[in-house]
Amino acid sequence: MRLKLYLTMSLLATNPPYDIKGPIPARAWAEALGLPDPDRNGARRVNDAIDWLHEHRFLVSDRRPGAPGGIQLLSQTGSGEPFARPTGATCYVQLPLGLWLNGWIVRLSGAALALLIILLDLQGGRAGAQTIAPTQARVRYDLSPDTWTKGIRELKHFGIVEVSRRPQGDIWDYRRMRNAYWVNIGSLQGESSDRPRPRARRRNPRRMG
Repeated sequence: MRLKLYLTMSLLATNPPYDIKGPIPARAWAEALGLPDPDRNGARRVNDAIDWLHEHRFLVSDRRPGAPGGIQLLSQTGSGEPFARPTGATCYVQLPLGLWLNGWIVRLSGAALALLIILLDLQGGRAGAQTIAPTQARVRYDLSPDTWTKGIRELKHFGIVEVSRRPQGDIWDYRRMRNAYWVNIGSLQGESSDRPRPRARRRNPRRMG
Protein backbone atom coordinates (compact mmCIF):
# COMPACT_ATOMS: atom_id res chain seq x y z
CA MET A 1 0.00 0.00 0.00
CA ARG A 2 2.79 2.44 0.90
CA LEU A 3 4.68 1.60 -2.28
CA LYS A 4 1.59 1.97 -4.48
CA LEU A 5 0.72 5.29 -2.89
CA TYR A 6 4.23 6.73 -3.18
CA LEU A 7 4.57 5.64 -6.82
CA THR A 8 1.19 7.17 -7.69
CA MET A 9 2.11 10.41 -5.96
CA SER A 10 5.38 10.45 -7.90
CA LEU A 11 3.39 10.12 -11.12
CA LEU A 12 1.31 13.19 -10.24
CA ALA A 13 4.01 15.43 -8.78
CA THR A 14 5.76 16.28 -12.04
CA ASN A 15 7.33 19.67 -11.35
CA PRO A 16 9.30 21.30 -8.52
CA PRO A 17 8.67 21.50 -5.62
CA TYR A 18 7.07 18.08 -6.34
CA ASP A 19 4.01 18.58 -4.20
CA ILE A 20 0.46 17.31 -4.57
CA LYS A 21 -1.93 20.10 -5.41
CA GLY A 22 -5.30 19.89 -3.78
CA PRO A 23 -5.08 18.58 -1.18
CA ILE A 24 -6.54 15.19 -2.17
CA PRO A 25 -8.78 13.45 0.39
CA ALA A 26 -7.74 10.01 1.62
CA ARG A 27 -11.01 8.63 0.23
CA ALA A 28 -9.98 9.69 -3.30
CA TRP A 29 -6.59 7.97 -2.96
CA ALA A 30 -8.36 4.84 -1.68
CA GLU A 31 -10.72 4.80 -4.67
CA ALA A 32 -7.85 5.33 -7.12
CA LEU A 33 -5.95 2.38 -5.63
CA GLY A 34 -9.01 0.13 -5.55
CA LEU A 35 -9.19 -0.25 -1.79
CA PRO A 36 -12.40 -1.71 -0.38
CA ASP A 37 -14.63 0.58 1.69
CA PRO A 38 -12.84 3.76 0.52
CA ASP A 39 -14.89 6.08 2.74
CA ARG A 40 -13.79 4.40 5.97
CA ASN A 41 -11.33 1.51 6.07
CA GLY A 42 -9.75 2.44 2.75
CA ALA A 43 -9.26 6.05 3.84
CA ARG A 44 -7.81 4.88 7.15
CA ARG A 45 -5.27 2.69 5.33
CA VAL A 46 -4.27 5.64 3.14
CA ASN A 47 -3.83 7.91 6.16
CA ASP A 48 -1.76 5.25 7.91
CA ALA A 49 0.43 4.94 4.81
CA ILE A 50 0.88 8.71 4.57
CA ASP A 51 1.85 8.86 8.25
CA TRP A 52 4.41 6.06 7.73
CA LEU A 53 5.89 7.72 4.65
CA HIS A 54 6.09 11.02 6.55
CA GLU A 55 7.72 9.37 9.57
CA HIS A 56 10.31 7.61 7.39
CA ARG A 57 11.06 10.81 5.44
CA PHE A 58 9.71 9.85 2.04
CA LEU A 59 7.37 12.85 2.06
CA VAL A 60 6.23 15.80 4.16
CA SER A 61 2.58 15.95 5.11
CA ASP A 62 0.74 18.63 7.05
CA ARG A 63 -2.35 16.44 7.43
CA ARG A 64 -4.56 17.27 10.38
CA PRO A 65 -7.07 14.94 12.06
CA GLY A 66 -10.30 14.95 10.07
CA ALA A 67 -8.93 16.96 7.15
CA PRO A 68 -6.61 16.24 4.18
CA GLY A 69 -3.32 18.03 4.13
CA GLY A 70 -0.73 19.09 1.62
CA ILE A 71 1.96 16.63 0.55
CA GLN A 72 5.46 17.29 -0.73
CA LEU A 73 7.59 14.39 -1.91
CA LEU A 74 11.09 13.79 -0.59
CA SER A 75 13.90 11.65 -1.98
CA GLN A 76 13.07 8.04 -2.88
CA THR A 77 16.00 6.94 -0.70
CA GLY A 78 14.30 7.98 2.54
CA SER A 79 17.17 10.35 3.32
CA GLY A 80 14.86 13.32 3.81
CA GLU A 81 16.55 15.24 1.00
CA PRO A 82 14.44 17.07 -1.62
CA PHE A 83 12.80 14.98 -4.31
CA ALA A 84 14.59 15.05 -7.67
CA ARG A 85 13.53 13.58 -10.98
CA PRO A 86 16.08 11.12 -12.39
CA THR A 87 18.08 12.33 -15.35
CA GLY A 88 20.04 10.59 -18.07
CA ALA A 89 23.16 10.80 -15.92
CA THR A 90 21.67 8.68 -13.13
CA CYS A 91 20.55 5.07 -13.01
CA TYR A 92 16.84 4.65 -12.49
CA VAL A 93 13.94 2.33 -13.22
CA GLN A 94 11.20 3.64 -15.50
CA LEU A 95 7.73 2.19 -14.95
CA PRO A 96 5.38 2.13 -17.96
CA LEU A 97 2.19 4.19 -17.83
CA GLY A 98 0.29 0.99 -18.53
CA LEU A 99 0.85 0.13 -14.88
CA TRP A 100 -1.80 2.78 -14.10
CA LEU A 101 -3.77 3.01 -17.34
CA ASN A 102 -4.47 -0.73 -17.39
CA GLY A 103 -5.14 -1.06 -13.68
CA TRP A 104 -2.06 -3.09 -12.75
CA ILE A 105 -1.33 -0.71 -9.86
CA VAL A 106 -4.59 -1.97 -8.33
CA ARG A 107 -4.42 -5.59 -9.41
CA LEU A 108 -0.85 -6.42 -8.38
CA SER A 109 0.00 -7.09 -4.76
CA GLY A 110 2.71 -5.10 -3.01
CA ALA A 111 5.09 -8.08 -3.28
CA ALA A 112 4.52 -8.41 -7.03
CA LEU A 113 4.97 -4.67 -7.57
CA ALA A 114 8.22 -4.67 -5.61
CA LEU A 115 9.50 -7.64 -7.64
CA LEU A 116 8.51 -5.92 -10.89
CA ILE A 117 10.66 -2.91 -9.99
CA ILE A 118 13.54 -5.14 -8.93
CA LEU A 119 13.44 -7.19 -12.14
CA LEU A 120 13.31 -4.03 -14.28
CA ASP A 121 16.35 -2.80 -12.40
CA LEU A 122 18.05 -6.15 -12.94
CA GLN A 123 17.14 -6.16 -16.63
CA GLY A 124 18.57 -2.67 -17.03
CA GLY A 125 17.20 -2.15 -20.53
CA ARG A 126 18.91 -5.27 -21.87
CA ALA A 127 16.98 -7.51 -24.23
CA GLY A 128 17.86 -10.90 -22.78
CA ALA A 129 16.73 -12.60 -19.59
CA GLN A 130 18.90 -11.84 -16.57
CA THR A 131 19.99 -14.06 -13.70
CA ILE A 132 20.65 -13.25 -10.08
CA ALA A 133 21.76 -15.50 -7.23
CA PRO A 134 19.21 -15.83 -4.39
CA THR A 135 21.75 -14.73 -1.79
CA GLN A 136 22.71 -11.71 -3.89
CA ALA A 137 19.04 -10.80 -4.32
CA ARG A 138 18.48 -10.85 -0.56
CA VAL A 139 21.52 -8.70 0.14
CA ARG A 140 20.98 -6.24 -2.71
CA TYR A 141 17.22 -5.78 -2.35
CA ASP A 142 16.61 -6.84 1.26
CA LEU A 143 13.65 -9.11 0.44
CA SER A 144 12.73 -12.29 2.25
CA PRO A 145 12.63 -15.55 0.25
CA ASP A 146 8.86 -15.72 0.82
CA THR A 147 8.31 -12.25 -0.66
CA TRP A 148 10.52 -13.08 -3.65
CA THR A 149 8.68 -16.36 -4.30
CA LYS A 150 5.23 -14.81 -3.88
CA GLY A 151 6.00 -11.86 -6.15
CA ILE A 152 7.52 -13.98 -8.91
CA ARG A 153 4.63 -16.46 -8.81
CA GLU A 154 2.09 -13.65 -9.22
CA LEU A 155 3.97 -11.95 -12.07
CA LYS A 156 4.28 -15.29 -13.87
CA HIS A 157 0.55 -15.92 -13.41
CA PHE A 158 -0.30 -12.66 -15.18
CA GLY A 159 2.25 -13.22 -17.95
CA ILE A 160 4.30 -10.19 -16.91
CA VAL A 161 7.47 -12.15 -16.19
CA GLU A 162 8.94 -15.19 -17.90
CA VAL A 163 11.25 -17.46 -15.92
CA SER A 164 13.66 -19.87 -17.56
CA ARG A 165 16.53 -22.03 -16.37
CA ARG A 166 20.06 -21.14 -17.40
CA PRO A 167 23.28 -23.07 -16.69
CA GLN A 168 25.93 -21.27 -14.68
CA GLY A 169 29.67 -21.68 -14.55
CA ASP A 170 31.95 -23.20 -17.15
CA ILE A 171 31.59 -26.37 -19.18
CA TRP A 172 32.83 -28.41 -16.23
CA ASP A 173 29.97 -27.22 -14.04
CA TYR A 174 27.09 -27.26 -16.52
CA ARG A 175 24.71 -28.92 -14.06
CA ARG A 176 24.47 -25.82 -11.86
CA MET A 177 21.31 -24.02 -12.98
CA ARG A 178 19.88 -20.64 -12.06
CA ASN A 179 16.61 -18.88 -12.82
CA ALA A 180 16.69 -16.21 -15.52
CA TYR A 181 13.99 -13.50 -15.49
CA TRP A 182 12.59 -11.43 -18.33
CA VAL A 183 9.90 -8.72 -17.96
CA ASN A 184 7.28 -8.50 -20.71
CA ILE A 185 6.59 -4.76 -20.86
CA GLY A 186 3.97 -5.35 -23.56
CA SER A 187 1.72 -7.18 -21.11
CA LEU A 188 1.69 -4.14 -18.82
CA GLN A 189 0.82 -1.93 -21.78
CA GLY A 190 -2.04 -4.19 -22.81
CA GLU A 191 -0.15 -5.49 -25.82
CA SER A 192 0.99 -8.93 -26.86
CA SER A 193 4.39 -10.16 -25.79
CA ASP A 194 7.13 -7.85 -27.05
CA ARG A 195 9.79 -10.52 -26.76
CA PRO A 196 11.38 -11.54 -30.05
CA ARG A 197 10.38 -15.06 -31.00
CA PRO A 198 12.58 -17.41 -32.97
CA ARG A 199 11.63 -17.87 -36.57
CA ALA A 200 10.12 -21.18 -37.49
CA ARG A 201 12.23 -23.31 -39.72
CA ARG A 202 10.90 -23.90 -43.16
CA ARG A 203 10.46 -27.47 -44.16
CA ASN A 204 10.29 -28.74 -47.69
CA PRO A 205 6.97 -30.46 -48.31
CA ARG A 206 7.23 -34.14 -48.96
CA ARG A 207 6.41 -35.23 -52.45
CA MET A 208 3.39 -37.43 -52.67
CA GLY A 209 4.06 -40.53 -54.77
